[in-house]
Amino acid sequence: MIVRLLVDYIGTAYHGWQKQKGVDTVQERLETAVKSLTGQRVCVHGSGRTDAGVHAVGQTAHFELVDTGRSYNFEKGLNHYLPADIRLLDARIERENFHARFSVKKKTYRYLIYESQSDRAVFLNRAMRSAVRLDVDAMNEAAACLAGEHDFASFMSTGSPVKSTVRTVYALEVSRFCGLVAVTVTANGFLYNMVRRIASALIKVGKGDWTPGDVKKVLLALDGTLIKDIVPACGLYLMSVEYDEDKPERENKPQ
Repeated sequence: MIVRLLVDYIGTAYHGWQKQKGVDTVQERLETAVKSLTGQRVCVHGSGRTDAGVHAVGQTAHFELVDTGRSYNFEKGLNHYLPADIRLLDARIERENFHARFSVKKKTYRYLIYESQSDRAVFLNRAMRSAVRLDVDAMNEAAACLAGEHDFASFMSTGSPVKSTVRTVYALEVSRFCGLVAVTVTANGFLYNMVRRIASALIKVGKGDWTPGDVKKVLLALDGTLIKDIVPACGLYLMSVEYDEDKPERENKPQ
């Protein structure tokens, strides 16, 4: 049977999502917890591979479990074996051909910035600091240039070959809340470091180093070398993942 998970985590202590030899990762922690609870070795597939230091509010994952007739309370059981910085929020039985990565319709990421002349302990490894107040209106004007279907080659870091660099951004907004500036983007998929590069470009506009027109020029240039200073991973959050077949019924939730 296919078990679908909704997970949140603080990524500071982990070398990203994907299991790697010799380092601690979110995927490995989840697989170890499943083994401890069920006795079965599984591969936990995530909707995407968040990088080292990146956090998740709503990461979706799944694994295939041999149905032995035994029932599990996955939320209580897996959280017992997981560390405090990884929490299972929901678990349910899915259709047999569901795949957390390949069935994705859209994802939403958010990048957080706090404005302060000095470091704040409360935002340590949770948000990026800007020493100047950002012009959110100008940032939103620049963000409008990136909405829609475009070739985002200029917003991809090297090291992750893909068949196409065309993506569709459904929504991109810069807002203020609780003393933070948030860059929130929803798209049908993301290139390697695409969100952090978008945030980097918009922050340049917010600081007055670039104009909204400069962001448009960078987009059209299809040149990944134009964005040199990429914002740190600590401010990035995977907020949610959507699927065509959502929403699964609560009665399918394993007990």
